[in-house]
Amino acid sequence: MASYQRLGNFFLADALAGGPAGQIHRGLSTAGPVFAHHHLIQTFPDELLKAGLAERWPDARRNAGQLAGARGFGASYRFEDGPPVFMVLDYLPGRSLAQVLERTRDEQVPLGVDHALTILQGLSQALLQLHERRLHHGALTPGSVWVGFEGAVHVLDAPLGPIYQDLLPKAPALKAALAPYRGPAGTPALQQDLFALGGILYELMTLEHLPAAAEIPAALARATLKAAQEEGPLPAEIATLLSRLLMVGQPYASVAEFNAALEKVLFEGDFSPTTFNMAFLMHTLFREEAEADGLAIKADQAATFAEPQGEKAAAAAPAKPASRAGLFVGIAAALVVGGGLFWYIQQTNRAHQLETQSMQDKLAAMQKEKEDNDAKLADLAKQEAAQKTLEDMFGQQAEQGTTEQARTTAKQNLEAAKQKTKELAKQREQLLKERQRLSMPAPVAAAPAAAPADTQPTVVQKGAAVTPAGAKAALPPSQQDSNIKVSLKVFVDAAGHPQRVVITKGVEGSAGYNDAAQNAALASTYTPGSKDGKPASGWVDMDFDFGKPK
Repeated sequence: MASYQRLGNFFLADALAGGPAGQIHRGLSTAGPVFAHHHLIQTFPDELLKAGLAERWPDARRNAGQLAGARGFGASYRFEDGPPVFMVLDYLPGRSLAQVLERTRDEQVPLGVDHALTILQGLSQALLQLHERRLHHGALTPGSVWVGFEGAVHVLDAPLGPIYQDLLPKAPALKAALAPYRGPAGTPALQQDLFALGGILYELMTLEHLPAAAEIPAALARATLKAAQEEGPLPAEIATLLSRLLMVGQPYASVAEFNAALEKVLFEGDFSPTTFNMAFLMHTLFREEAEADGLAIKADQAATFAEPQGEKAAAAAPAKPASRAGLFVGIAAALVVGGGLFWYIQQTNRAHQLETQSMQDKLAAMQKEKEDNDAKLADLAKQEAAQKTLEDMFGQQAEQGTTEQARTTAKQNLEAAKQKTKELAKQREQLLKERQRLSMPAPVAAAPAAAPADTQPTVVQKGAAVTPAGAKAALPPSQQDSNIKVSLKVFVDAAGHPQRVVITKGVEGSAGYNDAAQNAALASTYTPGSKDGKPASGWVDMDFDFGKPK
């Protein structure tokens, strides 16, 4: 039976992650004696409590208020006064990036460049939203980063980052843990966040902590793709990103400038980071933990919380000796429960095997499509090069032919060659579109199944979908005069909060319409569905019409 510890109006269950800034638990709230909602709950070490963390709760609440509606964080924050103080977030199945790196080291599982760029992209988007709200984290580490089992990346402690910085003089353990991710003394707040991003990227590439500032240039020069279990040096694009993030090269002037440079690497380079691939890695690294979490969550939902549990509850009254008949009944009940649990685990393992095979098949199919597409592009490049040689030859003949007839024939050949070049260019445009589609983040396996409900969630008020700046120029020519619409599905929990968005019909390219629609969906308000008269989670379909590009 699960053991729970009461903490204010909440119950703590299993500790999922830990570090110098505290532990993250699976927690829950109740409605009377029964389960109500799951949460992530962060508790803090004595070092931070003694350093004055509790006195800074008003600052934490103010910072969290500025992040309301932003993506890539804990979705909602609640700061409890205790004692002891603790932080409550929406429940997100997953583990910390620190645990991902530790498990990768221990089990020798390759962590590819694509995985690293998926994480970097999630962190970049989170920092961009922080800085747009005139906030800086200042204390970002792999322990701050939560990687969901479905591949999404979140920064959980964003409201606390500035507070951690102020407490460092009184918190030596936290200061030591932050050292590999902090720039030299006097580093401005903007550059500090970017430096931390560089420190995390370096670790994702090499599985090593960043050395002291004076040794960074030499470390970058000898760095290899150790995390991916490759001996080669860092790709030039990655080395450039690291150099500028770590202030060895020209520092980025803003997070937006870095994000633009990163997107160029993502969409124009040889990498294809997707949440699908990241989910597959998490599935590989934390299979047992994910299954154990699922079983524990079911146990939470069936438990009774009429009285505080744990040592206090156990000591409330001495147990009475069981009668022989009661003992036999208990043994029989245990056998039934044990048999049922064995059957459930067998079924879960079978379902897991089928899911794994399905994910592997999809991944292989996507990889095969990409390889075929790359081969066609390579062949097309050869044809275009040969065509350019013909154009040069015919052009020269058209100017220098010895007779009028020869020059006329050469001009005709030149026009035909140019027409052929245009046709090849159209083919290349189509292949590049296809390559971009294959590199776009894909929805992960199956969407979370909502409980059957008498009614499904409904939209109360749609968030405003703002057309991205410069969107028209980023669209393919064929779409620049078309009506732009994005269709999506939103998973709404039993409290009416949007938890996940899946794009069902989006816009190709980097124009930003998909992100704008996703932001609007997360900023919308909803009523939850219902089952048997009680609030229930479910999916709701939404469309956002941006009209014609301007």
